[in-house]
Amino acid sequence: MSKSYPALVAYEPNPKPNWKVETVKIVRAPNEKELKIRMVATGICHTDIVLAGISGPPGLEFPRIFGHEGAGIVEEVGTGVTAAKVGDPVLLSYKFCGECELCFDHQEPYCLKWNELNISSVPRVFENEQGQTVGAGFFQQSSFAGASIVNEGAVVNVKDLLRDAEELKLLAPLGCGFLTGSGAVLNVARPTPNDVVMVLGMGGVGLAALMTAHMLGCKTIIAVDRVASRLDMAKELGATMILNTNVPGYDLTAEARRAVGERRITHVIDTTAHPAVIAAALAALGKRGRFIQLGAPGLDAELKIGFSDFFTNGKTFENVYLGNTTGQEHIPKMIQWYHEGKFPIDKLVKYFPVKDALQGLHGMESGTAIKPIIVW
Repeated sequence: MSKSYPALVAYEPNPKPNWKVETVKIVRAPNEKELKIRMVATGICHTDIVLAGISGPPGLEFPRIFGHEGAGIVEEVGTGVTAAKVGDPVLLSYKFCGECELCFDHQEPYCLKWNELNISSVPRVFENEQGQTVGAGFFQQSSFAGASIVNEGAVVNVKDLLRDAEELKLLAPLGCGFLTGSGAVLNVARPTPNDVVMVLGMGGVGLAALMTAHMLGCKTIIAVDRVASRLDMAKELGATMILNTNVPGYDLTAEARRAVGERRITHVIDTTAHPAVIAAALAALGKRGRFIQLGAPGLDAELKIGFSDFFTNGKTFENVYLGNTTGQEHIPKMIQWYHEGKFPIDKLVKYFPVKDALQGLHGMESGTAIKPIIVW
């Protein structure tokens, strides 16, 4: 017999994301290599908001349930599942095929089947109150529902990593946002203490990057944002300089250069995906500097750069997905850092009961909630 669960459902954009908190039913049991997870919490990521506002691409039909930073308890397992047993606490991330040339080369975030596995809807999982099919399988989890059918490939078993059951709620965002920011610094930037790192955007991804740079001993970390409270948090978490761009006519290139004086900005990490901000920071990047792009741009976004400066000064620009890592590899590291006091994610989160999920979405958009977490 199907059971009903509260959920945050995205309907056809009008033109902005069109969310409704309502009840859905799970209409089938787990298939092979699938688990039924009762969610206890899920982080809200900017990607959820962006894709909920895009109409038309195949695999993104509406209505559907987004959410890809889930945390929950296993209630049922399908045949062949080895990642977890009934009753185990799990965190959820993304799935990769494990068979393509990029997966074989340990570049799982760039899996050749990534969109097919993580974006396209999985059929016949949810129905809404009107009996209409609701798309599932976002990042193989669709964690904006009180329970979901999840592919084993997205599961990270944390039964031996938690200090207590309540901690599971706090750790939900490790599956994407915090993984993306911290992994990019640890696995790609790899800054030394003498490097100068500038992070653009003090949301969850940017602050995770900043905390990781601080943990690695970077002596100069520049935090850039337009929200004063977020910059205050950045200072608390290790930023040595802050640049508040919320000033008419602010010249980020000039101010960044002025902040470092004769020193060279060696790394820029962008989480804003704002072309004007990216261009200004790229111009401020020092010779042989490395620009690491984490934020996902809109479909029509275009970037105009000073190509001569970029070429003459030997700068590099690299897109990095999901921290160049996997949930299975990186989540245990972040949990250990948190337990050691090096990665204080508890300072970044704000909890919203599912009935107030829309407030969490608006809080992320307005900047009043750095990392909103929906709890059931």
